[in-house]
Amino acid sequence: MLKFYRSIWKRFDFWAENATHYRCALAGIFIFALAVRVFAAIVHPYYLPDSADYSALAKAIVAGHAYEIHGQLARRMPGYPVFVAGFYSIFGFHHLPILLAQAVLSALTTTFSALLGRCVSPATGLLSGALTALDPLGIGFSASLLTEPLFTCVFILSLYLLLQAMQRPNKWWIWLSFAVLWAIGVYIRAEVSLCLFPLLAWCVCLTRWRKDRMRFVIGGLLTLLVCFLCLLPWWVRNDQLFHQDFFRFTTMQGISLYESVYSGATGGPRQSDLVIPPSIQRLNESQRDLAWTNRAFTDMARHPARVIRLAFVKIARTWSPWLHARGYTNMWLNAALTLWYSPLFILAIIGMCRYPVRSPLFGVLLVPIVYFTLMHAVFLGSVRYRVPVMPLVVVFAAIGMAGTIRRVPDAAAAV
Repeated sequence: MLKFYRSIWKRFDFWAENATHYRCALAGIFIFALAVRVFAAIVHPYYLPDSADYSALAKAIVAGHAYEIHGQLARRMPGYPVFVAGFYSIFGFHHLPILLAQAVLSALTTTFSALLGRCVSPATGLLSGALTALDPLGIGFSASLLTEPLFTCVFILSLYLLLQAMQRPNKWWIWLSFAVLWAIGVYIRAEVSLCLFPLLAWCVCLTRWRKDRMRFVIGGLLTLLVCFLCLLPWWVRNDQLFHQDFFRFTTMQGISLYESVYSGATGGPRQSDLVIPPSIQRLNESQRDLAWTNRAFTDMARHPARVIRLAFVKIARTWSPWLHARGYTNMWLNAALTLWYSPLFILAIIGMCRYPVRSPLFGVLLVPIVYFTLMHAVFLGSVRYRVPVMPLVVVFAAIGMAGTIRRVPDAAAAV
């Protein structure tokens, strides 16, 4: 049986080497992924509390009103509301066109995942694309009015561009495209902003030749400069509103951090249970954010053991094979998710262990996975927050699967 699987993989590997075969298979994966996601958008769209915020902000943009919700001027990053506002202005206040566009974006993500996997081999690339197309979280969140489909598509494409820049460091237009795309990602989800630094550090440390290292340094500095210039309008806008904390992205960071570490924290959402002291209620939006941040740091300094314990709880929540959110704890659904994600995670770990550490692809895949894991070991943990890095996990899983099959000894050798 093992010899049979090995022979099948060899034939598939040889078949995928043909450029025409590869392109046809990739197109088939895209069409399948799109069909499944369109079906989900039509049959089972769903909305979380964040969806109402994004929709209200998009309507304010369309109406030409202030970018404001619940009396707050910097509650959310503007990237996704602008995306939604574009569809509202064309199709009216209907969600289906947005969800269908997100189905296309999510299907494109499968293509970018395949392109990352193709750096190993065409067969590994096709396997990566197919597994991403089947990913339950990718399918589910494409049918929600949330940032995940748009952000994941932009994020994975930007990582592919970074990989291209690492392979051709003298092509400055690739660095420029990567920087602009990364800035767009930050406008959608600000939490990704700091991930740029370890990624660029990986680029610089990876190369052995001084000439290439200088190109990486220059490319990295160009990326940082372009990102800074792209994000500067948002920072200036917030500074003019609040006149403090210039490099502020949103005014939700403080309370989000506090609910993640205070004495009643469980690792999941707790804002609705927080009692806002009168001293904070009297502050303006910016001052409240800083006050919550100071309270959070004070709690972390006083109770480091609790912070460490919660970090493990939040990591477990983020990488749980099943769902934890209220209303999504159906036994059969969670059993199906566990059957999908448990072997996928095992194969991904195998792929991480077997792939060369000094390969450019290794860092491009691993750094964001580690970054998002650590980020949500501090802030809230949820399976939702691993959605952007699931295509990267899938590439590792495809590497693990391919490597396992290739290394299976045939029956004759085993005897």
